[in-house]
Amino acid sequence: MKTVRAVIIGYGGMGKKYAQMLAAGEVKGMILAGICCRNAKGQEEIKNQFSDVKVYEDAEAVFASEDEFDAVVIVTPHDTHVPMGLMAARAGKHILMDKPLGISAKEAAVLVAESKKSGISLGMIFNTRMKGGFLSAGEFIKGGGLGSITRAVWVCNTWYRTPVYHSSAPWRSTWSGEHGGLLINQCQHYLDIWQWLFGMPDEVYASIDYGKYNPITVDDSFDLQFFYNNGFRGTLISSTGENPGTNRLEIWGSRGRLTISEGEELIFDENVISTEEFAKTNQDPFGKLEHVRKSLSAKNHKGEEYRMIFQNFSNHLLFGEMLMTPGEDGIRTLMMANGAYLSSWLEKRISYPIDEDLYEKLLAQHAEDEKALTF
Repeated sequence: MKTVRAVIIGYGGMGKKYAQMLAAGEVKGMILAGICCRNAKGQEEIKNQFSDVKVYEDAEAVFASEDEFDAVVIVTPHDTHVPMGLMAARAGKHILMDKPLGISAKEAAVLVAESKKSGISLGMIFNTRMKGGFLSAGEFIKGGGLGSITRAVWVCNTWYRTPVYHSSAPWRSTWSGEHGGLLINQCQHYLDIWQWLFGMPDEVYASIDYGKYNPITVDDSFDLQFFYNNGFRGTLISSTGENPGTNRLEIWGSRGRLTISEGEELIFDENVISTEEFAKTNQDPFGKLEHVRKSLSAKNHKGEEYRMIFQNFSNHLLFGEMLMTPGEDGIRTLMMANGAYLSSWLEKRISYPIDEDLYEKLLAQHAEDEKALTF
């Protein structure tokens, strides 16, 4: 393969963004070979804007022309991600998947397994991980800059949404269509950052509000407590009903505290000696461990996050570069969200890996109960 010929399946807001990016030649080694759009208005728009690009009316038409492309970018409603991905994998086509990977960790694992069996690559569009502050923080933490980490608190409520958003599509913000709310939608990005920085938690306790800010049945606010067997503790707070929002992650370790603001700015409050060393040597009952505040340089990738994901995927297929956001990460973020829902529904702390059959049963029940409600 000398060039990756990509077909975008789904021509909504993000599908249009990806199409424009590929058509403009912003991703080296990858071209826009086709777009799949089911409605006539969208098809006409594609023909006018991308005259050299083939238009497919549905997924069946895409995979009936499998010699015309090498990879698909799937940007469709959540419950179509795994079925669409399985069609691609069985056709031997590589997959770049918008979040979430599926509606449950159980079904997402089926797609990952089928991708491996078929010998194709499966990547996730977790573009938030490409923000310079998070990438630099990951290098800093994994390089031992914080020492032994003990706690993290993240408030990320920059997702303010009004009723017009929730009613913008019949499937959106429902148990039967989107199969969840804030956790399965916007916060898949931050759950990905969490598992990438700290690893999968061992347990979760979730306090979740459903329809707190809008007339919807799914979650629009939550407070999650993550527990790790090594003693590390984490708190993740988010909402789609508060404004102005903030995006501030504070991480404590034996060498100090790292603060990441808006995914861009890094501040390190560095202890003059580690907490362990101070505990051994201090003789004053009220001894104070001093620290020095430093601004750390962060990579500047603003506006490049999506392109970086696509470029990595292209480089992976053409040159064997390691995938930065593989499909397995999509399973982990779904598992974290599924566990949080279970904790809320059962009103108790839940261990990972979760009871996946119980989760799918209760999810189906919520979708059924939703049908009987009117607002």
